Amino acid sequence: MFVVNSNNMTKPLSHSDLLLYYYGEADAETTAFIQSNIAEYPEWSVYLNELYEATSDLDQLMISPMNTTLAIILEESDSKLYHSI
Repeated sequence: MFVVNSNNMTKPLSHSDLLLYYYGEADAETTAFIQSNIAEYPEWSVYLNELYEATSDLDQLMISPMNTTLAIILEESDSKLYHSI
């Protein structure tokens, strides 16, 4: 959990808050707070960049496998389909 001192107030800000912010699901107060203070807290940017990289990697995994890979998998599964164990 991040703890932020702002205007003599301490507002706890969790990784969950940043995750909600990243996906555009944080409440208006939290969103405004993050946007107005993000320059002061580089660890927030680091965490948001890590989220970006992780979601980018997951998005790439969602892409279909290469045709060669798919052909090998289908060939191997087909070759075992009709053989007794």
